[in-house]
Formats: sequence, C-alpha cells, structure tokens
Amino acid sequence: MNLQTEVRESLLQAKRFVLKGGEQILAGRVDGEYGVSASPGATALASLALLALGRSYESASRRGANWLWLHRQPTGWGKYEGDKPDPEITKLAQTVLQGSQGGLVAKLVLLAQARQFSGMVLSLGQRVVPGLEGPTPEEIALPNILEERVLAKLPVYGRPVVVAAALLAAQDHQKGITEGLNYLSLQQMPDGSFAEDIVATSMGILAYLRFRNHKEKAEQAGHWLAGKQYSDGSWPAFDQLYTWAVGWAVNVLPERDLTSEEQAWLQRALVWLKQGQNADGSYGTTPPFTHPDLDDTAVALSPLQKNEKTVRLLRSLQNKDGSWGTFPSFKGMPPQIQCEFPVYIPSVDVTVHVLEALWREDSRAQERAIGRGLHWLLAQQRKQGDFPSAWFEGELYTTAQVLELLSKWRFNWEQWRSARQIYLARKKTYDFLLSAQQEDGGWGCPVETGLTLAALLRYQKRVQPGITERGIRYLLEHQQANGAFKPAYRGVYAKGWNYEEPLSTALTAIRAYYRYLKASASDFY
Repeated sequence: MNLQTEVRESLLQAKRFVLKGGEQILAGRVDGEYGVSASPGATALASLALLALGRSYESASRRGANWLWLHRQPTGWGKYEGDKPDPEITKLAQTVLQGSQGGLVAKLVLLAQARQFSGMVLSLGQRVVPGLEGPTPEEIALPNILEERVLAKLPVYGRPVVVAAALLAAQDHQKGITEGLNYLSLQQMPDGSFAEDIVATSMGILAYLRFRNHKEKAEQAGHWLAGKQYSDGSWPAFDQLYTWAVGWAVNVLPERDLTSEEQAWLQRALVWLKQGQNADGSYGTTPPFTHPDLDDTAVALSPLQKNEKTVRLLRSLQNKDGSWGTFPSFKGMPPQIQCEFPVYIPSVDVTVHVLEALWREDSRAQERAIGRGLHWLLAQQRKQGDFPSAWFEGELYTTAQVLELLSKWRFNWEQWRSARQIYLARKKTYDFLLSAQQEDGGWGCPVETGLTLAALLRYQKRVQPGITERGIRYLLEHQQANGAFKPAYRGVYAKGWNYEEPLSTALTAIRAYYRYLKASASDFY
C-alpha cells in the first residue's frame, strides 16, 4: 500500500471521528471519547464537592471515587492518566476516597480540612501562564482579595476560584467572609456554574457548604457539576472547548471537497456558532454562558459566514502595542455582555489566531489592525527563529501557526522595509521548524506535527524530499482505532492542568493530510 492510499484511509477515519464528536457538541452532550480528557485532579475535586453536598449526589460522588480507585498508580495520581504522581493531586484523591467510605462524620471532617484543599488548588494554579501579575500571597487572603484593585489583577473568569480558595482558607470568624460569599453568589452563572469551570464550581460549592450559606446556590452548582460527569465517572480537567473544536472544524474541513454528510453538519455547525455568540460579538468556550475568550472568538470566525459584529469587537480590543490578549473584562452576564479593556495576558498564540481571522475577512478594511498586529508579532521572534507560547507547553505550537500565517502574506514591495522584515522572519521560522523535526519523524506530538506539516506544505517546492513523508508517517503511526490520535496531554490552555482535546488534534492532522494529498497530486502548492 503506497503512502497516499494510507493517508486517504487515515483521513476518512479522522473525519468520521470529528463528525461524531461534532454531532455530540451540537446535541449538547459530549462523552469522554470525544471531549476533553479525564483528569484525576478535577475528578477528585468534583467528587469531593458532591460528597459534601450530600445524599442527592451520592451516586455521582461514588462513581467519581470508583474512577479514582481504578486509575490509581502504585504511588498516587498525576495530572492525567499515566503521568508521574503529583503530591497535591494525590493528597486530594486520597482525601476523597477516605471520605467516600465514612458517611456523615467523614463529610464533616472533609469540610474541616477546607484550608488544605484551598492550598492544594492554589498550588496547582500557580503553575500557569506568564504575563499576568496576579495577586500576592497576602492579597489572596480575606478580606484583601475582595478589594477592586486586587481583583483587577485577575481576569474575570479566574476571580471566583481565588475568592472561593480564600474563603476555604479563612478562620471561622475572619473579616470578609460574608462579603466573600455574597461575591460568589453574584458571580454564579445562570446555569449554576462558576465560569463553566469544573474546578471553580467545585471550590464554590465547598465554600458555600463550609459556612452553611447559600444552600440553594450550592444545590444549583451541584446539579451543573453532576451533569458534566462522564459516563465512566470522571470529570474533564478543563471546561469543554466546544467553540474551539467547532470553529476549527468549520475552518479546516472546507479546504477539500465535502461529502453530503459533512456539508450538512457544517451548515448546522454554522447555525450553532451564530446562536452561541454573545451580544457584543464575542464567544466563550461553551456557549451561551461562558466568559468571553478572544481565542475562541477568533476561531469562531469562518470564511463561510460573515460576522461583522465579531470583527469590530476584535479590532476594538487590539492592545496599543498591536497585540491581542486572551480574556477581556466585560460588563453584564453572558450572553448579555459587553467586552472592554483591560484584556489579560497578551499572547502570540491569540494574536496569530486573530490575525488569521481578520485576514479571512475584507483585508483592506482590516489593513491597519493587521499591520500593527503583524509588526508586534514579528518583534516577538526569538533569535533561533521560534516564537513563545503563552498557553501551549512548547514553542512549536505557536511557531508553526506563525509560519502558516506568514505563508499567506503578499508582499507590498513599495514598503521595502516591512516586506524585508516579513521575508526574513518567515525564513527563520521555516528553518527553525525544519531543524526541530525529531528522529521519529514528528514534531513533539500529533497536534504540533499536524500544525507544522500543514505550514511546511505551503512551501512544498522548498522542502527537501522525505521530510514531509516522515512527518505524515508519524501521524499515521499515532492514529488510534477510533480515528483519533494518541494523546499528548498538551492541549490549549494546558499549563497547570494538562489534558487532551482530541477533536482539535484530529483536525490539525486532517489539514496536514489535505495538503499532503494536494501537494502529491501537483507540482506546486
């Protein structure tokens, strides 16, 4: 069997996997095979919260505890299955397993250990993202955390979990408890969650229960949390990236002729995206209640569907230096919101995605914003040719997407200085990616390999024979029986709580396959 035939068969499997997962997203219920991978830490925390809530959630908490038992390594639990044990996650899981066997007395003991849970979660959360100042340890404590100047150091989505942690760490009669509980109550979303996030919602429940306050709010949060449990008893590490997966699909799949089934799904996906838009044009990860994220907002823009409201929003939230950040501040409650500055965590990743989105629109209308963004982006290039990543663990994720963007640039040689800068940056990026190919033919993991191959195949005439073929074979060897690809647990926003988002990984492979087959059938691309 020749390589092109193998690629076509693998492509069919990958597309079937994406369509099945995409159908689940549109139906509103995604299982563990297609959703964000299960997390021992999130499962332990969610099980603990439901265990503390009581009898109504006994079945869900027991199923979570059983999953932890089944996935225990000899010395504990890591961030994901097969990961080396993490001391904080292991303590948390052990606490849950002990409490699940002891009835009411054990539950009271669990709440008495709230300070310990607070420290665990904050410890995990500190391994996150550069570029955000964040509160000091003294500011995290009550009542300091409730000061506006302190909360302003955190994006809106991150505030409930830190306030909940401060409540769990507080002394019984410490100043600020009532105000902290009221703050949580006001931040709770209409669906019962806190920021559509497993960890934040679990922490919010524990904070309510510790002070025997807002019982109805705690029950509402518990109902949401139980509804997010996978059929095997686990919970994902991160709130589901539905917009991200659907947005990638509607931008990648149309690169090649679609079957009638794919075309039908695509049309329904475009309707789903339109319905999930916030009032100001922004998107969150799981419409309609998630806090806005400019990364999701950018990827939701599709060449198949004009969206002037979203384009205007992205242009209005460009930073003065030309970059875009991730999480904007906003007024209101999703979906009835208005995004505004500040936008937290300036990011090469997000800037690339926004530039891609604006480039697909009327580029003349966006010319000034694109030019400023591009020049900021080029200034971030490191000496060896790579670009830093704010969210993904590794520079290849961002660097490959920069090369993809630069491959589409048409030089205006009247602006010689800018054209030369772009040309030199593109060459350095290209050379860096070629040098980063590993002995197994891949670039770190399937998602990085898919992104790199897709970018390099834009320069097919320049790539030496064998380089893309070795990369394609790497993808073929890492495909699983269900059409997905071997997880690397390095998904977007992976820092701190590592996970896999299999639909997006499959879509990066699909785009690489598309371009390989096209290049194989032509003398040029």
